[in-house]
Amino acid sequence: MTRVKSLFKRFRRRIEMAATGEDPTPFFSIETVLMVLSVVYGGLVCLRARLYEKGVLPSQTLPCRVVSIGNLIAGGTGKTPMTILVARMIRDMGYQVVVLSRGYRGRMEKTGGVVSDGRTIFKGPEDAGDEPYLMARILSGIPVVVGQGRYEAGMMAVKRFQPDVIVLDDAFQHLRLKRDLNLVLLDSRSPFGNGHLLPRGLQREPLSALRRAHAVVYTRSEPVLTPPIHHRALRHQPIFYTIHHPIIRKTDQEAGGSVVDTLDISVLKGKRAVAFAGLADNAQFFDSLEQAGCMLVRTFSFADHHRYGCTDLDRIAATVIEKSADVLVTTLKDFVKIEYVKQWPVVLTVLDVTIKLTKDEDVFLNTLSDALARQPA
Repeated sequence: MTRVKSLFKRFRRRIEMAATGEDPTPFFSIETVLMVLSVVYGGLVCLRARLYEKGVLPSQTLPCRVVSIGNLIAGGTGKTPMTILVARMIRDMGYQVVVLSRGYRGRMEKTGGVVSDGRTIFKGPEDAGDEPYLMARILSGIPVVVGQGRYEAGMMAVKRFQPDVIVLDDAFQHLRLKRDLNLVLLDSRSPFGNGHLLPRGLQREPLSALRRAHAVVYTRSEPVLTPPIHHRALRHQPIFYTIHHPIIRKTDQEAGGSVVDTLDISVLKGKRAVAFAGLADNAQFFDSLEQAGCMLVRTFSFADHHRYGCTDLDRIAATVIEKSADVLVTTLKDFVKIEYVKQWPVVLTVLDVTIKLTKDEDVFLNTLSDALARQPA
């Protein structure tokens, strides 16, 4: 069994390398097989989009305004913090807002359900999914609803909360539901991946799909980076730039690990740390700690949406002692799945990320306002 697992991990790593690599490869290789699959996949995706465009496949309309946050590349581009930012902006405009997410890998993904009514959280991450539960923890006064069928879950939200606006998390490819504003996120570091569709690359759709976007938001647009390349599909859409801003949250072990204080990330400078994460891009998390001056003595990298078991947690705790670490650091997304652990060898510190517009915030607000002022789609 151990040998099978080892072979599976090696094969998965090989697939991941092929999906992110840009170098030319020999004809007889796994990349060639993946390229053939990508061509088939791309044809099906284009056909599906065309059928929705022509009305052969019907799109449904909710009796409220709908704003979608999505991306073109599989993986983490900052959809969750962007959804939080947009939901708060719309709420501050005076609208009643509900956030609607698929609830990926949560028990309620297929059945749908209410995660939070904006005051009380009814479901944990196992039921709600990691990101919806995280948003419910952060979004005070804004209900969070999940469901794979966005129309059905949206109607549930309408009947329960009578929202003016529903913000869809990760829904650019969900063509069954019409929306008034399509915001597409692209990572400035690699906006189009290696240029290939899944599974040869990370693109969910061809770049021509960007024509459906009403606006594009480049994330992680730090000044030191070369300005991102704009594709010809981006014709007249407004383009915005954001940065990821890390926030340190300290936990109170005596209160059962609850998040209590917000601290500047500089508190980690010079600290010997063990860090662990289960994200789509763990390297970005570890890099942010090192950029803050944190000394990483050991890192644990888990798959996205990883469910932590006792073996994982015991191994992490033992490493903290073995390495004489000053702090143990994880992400807020991971913390909410292990907050039941009340005692660690050292203080558990939680890294959260907010997203900030680098400029043109007034233009972004006007883009939102204009979309919401129109009649529902």
